[in-house]
Amino acid sequence: MFISSKNLASPVPSTLQPDNPETGVKSEDRVPAAKQIAELQRALATAQTEMQALRAGFAALVDGLPGGAVLATSEGQPLTRQGYRDLFGLGPGATDAPPPGAAAVQHRFRDPAALLADQKDFYETVLHELREEVVVFDADHRYRFVNALCFRDPVVRAWVIGKDDFEYCAHRQRPRELAVERRRLFEQAVQTRAESSWEETLAGADGPRYVLRRFLPVFAADGSLRFVVGTGTDITERRRAEEKLAEQRAFYEFTLNQMPCDVAVFDAQHRYLFVNESGIKDPAVRAWVIGKDNFDYCERYHHPRALAEERQARLEQAVRERRLVTFEEAFVRPEGTRHQFRCFQPVFHPDGRPYLVVAYSLDITERVVMEQDLRHAKLAAESAVHARELFLANMSHEIRTPMNAILGMSQLLAKTALDAEQGNYRQAITASAEHLLVIINDILDLSKLEAGKMSLEHVGFEPAQLLAEVEQTLHYKAVEKGLSLATRVAPGVPAVLLGDPYRIRQVLLNLAGNAIKFTETGGVTVVCDLGGAAGTGQVVFRVVDTGVGIEPEFLHKIFTEFSQEDSSVTRKFGGTGLGLSICRNLLQLMGSEVQLTSEKNRGTAMYFGLDLPVGGPRDLVPTAVLPPDSPLREDLRNKHVLLVEDNRFNRQIAQTFLVHAHVRVTEAENGAVAVALARHQRFDLILMDIQMPVMDGYAATALLRQQVGLDTPIVALTANAINGEREKCLAAGMNGYLAKPFREEELLKIVSQWVLPPQAAGPAAPEPAPVRAPMPVTGPAPGAPLYRVDELLKVGQGDPAFVAFMLETFVESCGEAVQALADGMRAGDAALLKTAAHTLRPGLVHLGALHALPPVEALDQWEGGFQPEALGPLVAAITERLRAVSAQIAMDAQA
Repeated sequence: MFISSKNLASPVPSTLQPDNPETGVKSEDRVPAAKQIAELQRALATAQTEMQALRAGFAALVDGLPGGAVLATSEGQPLTRQGYRDLFGLGPGATDAPPPGAAAVQHRFRDPAALLADQKDFYETVLHELREEVVVFDADHRYRFVNALCFRDPVVRAWVIGKDDFEYCAHRQRPRELAVERRRLFEQAVQTRAESSWEETLAGADGPRYVLRRFLPVFAADGSLRFVVGTGTDITERRRAEEKLAEQRAFYEFTLNQMPCDVAVFDAQHRYLFVNESGIKDPAVRAWVIGKDNFDYCERYHHPRALAEERQARLEQAVRERRLVTFEEAFVRPEGTRHQFRCFQPVFHPDGRPYLVVAYSLDITERVVMEQDLRHAKLAAESAVHARELFLANMSHEIRTPMNAILGMSQLLAKTALDAEQGNYRQAITASAEHLLVIINDILDLSKLEAGKMSLEHVGFEPAQLLAEVEQTLHYKAVEKGLSLATRVAPGVPAVLLGDPYRIRQVLLNLAGNAIKFTETGGVTVVCDLGGAAGTGQVVFRVVDTGVGIEPEFLHKIFTEFSQEDSSVTRKFGGTGLGLSICRNLLQLMGSEVQLTSEKNRGTAMYFGLDLPVGGPRDLVPTAVLPPDSPLREDLRNKHVLLVEDNRFNRQIAQTFLVHAHVRVTEAENGAVAVALARHQRFDLILMDIQMPVMDGYAATALLRQQVGLDTPIVALTANAINGEREKCLAAGMNGYLAKPFREEELLKIVSQWVLPPQAAGPAAPEPAPVRAPMPVTGPAPGAPLYRVDELLKVGQGDPAFVAFMLETFVESCGEAVQALADGMRAGDAALLKTAAHTLRPGLVHLGALHALPPVEALDQWEGGFQPEALGPLVAAITERLRAVSAQIAMDAQA
């Protein structure tokens, strides 16, 4: 606080005090008259008393002020410490040094012009140091201030003060239009009382300069315009960067627009960020779609909402699974249905957050149309082949029926008394009929080979038995011609080989039959010899004759269809020339080729090698497991069994086994039906499948034991013959366990074990061996049949109607399984997939469709959750093989 001494009352001096210029009391003011002394002394005493009171009050006032207080004269000069003491009558004792705060008091009362100059210099220095052009205009748009960045030359800065933009542009030789535009924007800012901004392009030494300018009007408290602040920011570098960015964007967009596929980019919310010209040809629509999603797009083009939902789901799948997602899409356009193959690739930030999705697609309409055309052509070709097959089948049936009658009557006629001429007639009839049957058989075999429908078995057989059958078949034909026929198996040939004995026998019969036909004297020898090291299973079959031989020039044509050495051969020996062609095709199907060496009039040797795995006695086709006269069948008569199985095929197999043993069977397709039946009927045994819909075997057993209180034996039927499965079934309350697939003997023995007394039941069925680890997913062996009906023939005791019914049931089960697998993949339900695989396994084993088992077993034994990358190939392999087996069954049924 500053307190001027002028505001303090001067004390009245005593007559004893000397002149004191600081108090303002002069000598001429004294009254020399004695009369006045007394009066003055009285006044002095009063004044002193008042002064003391004033000093005390002032001192209290000063003491009560916040902070420090400095006393100064009316001219602003601070009092010294002595001046303080004198002022308050405190007497001598202080120095003349200025008190604290004196410098501040001197600064406060210095020259105002100097102070204003300091302030102006301070603010102008700040404005000159700014990295932005700053200008101040008066209300008439005349320059009042310009900073150094605007004009670096101080002379120009001084000159421009008071000038307007017209004078400035004329001085700097700038276009007048620039001043006009600035004046317009100045007036706009003043009128709107708001900031105006615009960009200017100015010529520079390094090219054009770009400046972002602003006018900001400043108004007084009364609303009048005080001045206008103008700023300029050099945005040249930013503009160049933007131009370069725009060039790059134009380059990339041009490149993407030249691509023959649709390209789009979506943000994290699946809204369009970019789409190329191939995706949307209309530029207005391309601009419109930015920021929109697929629902907006489909709504604009009246596409089905399901299309947008499908795309949205695929986008979410790509982000969720963090991988490329591909799919095919079809939609209708005015020119027709179009097909697109779409790919969605997600892109993520470094921290893992979704960034965008790059989508691209190819128009595959032509490919789809071509595939459709090929399918139609394939169907037409298959229809033609099927028509030919039907014709051949009908021809075979229509010719064989009367031919059998002709041959039969010829044989009956031979038993009557005939003269020589009549005997010749009968022999001519028989020979002609047999020749015609050979032709029919050859044509049918050739047709199957050409259609690729000839399948091969892979079973165990004995080479010695095979050659013995060949010899037995051709023995009488050789005897009729007076020829010798010998067969021989070389030492070292394995006793059991694995292959198709029927087709090998067919080839040997054809080759040996030809040898007998073309041999007049001598004999024919059929040999089976080793073709490699002992124990490898590589064997060579040879047919050697002493016949007419073959000319060297005809050797390359001998395996051509309908081909023989010359026409005279055809007339002399008969035949169509199909036999060797069929042999060649069969051997090619088995991975071999027939070779020959021949010398005219000396004989011919034909041979072929086969790489056949070595088998053992267990690989031989077994005889009937349970003889028809087995006492076990009679012991089980009228026993009542509840068969609980959801698969019709498996249910029919078990039911047939049991009915053959005179067992009464009641069927239930799931556990719930079984529980309901068991509540109201008495059964001697319950055969319970484990995996079933509605209610599985475990739950049904628990209800029967705990709620119904049933003590009837329950035997589990399950395809999970793995370690621990038996214990799990027993722990659930079941009495026994039988792994599927099972043979008739195994089923009847375990049934008898629980429904017959121990002495009648016989020895208990052996524990089923645990299933080995699932095999790799591989295709069927080359030439192997897709299925076999041997087991069904045994179950049905040779009844073809039963086999046909079971095959039809199996095909239906395959269709249901394929649908269940598809549903499981769509729903992401691993349990549903395992249930479908579990149901399939027994039927595949009964049908001998062993090539389909590896993926089925791998899926049945799957332990993890739903993993599409691992489960997808298994499901695809199962589906493909089931369809192949079903298709083969359907074609065989029509043949």
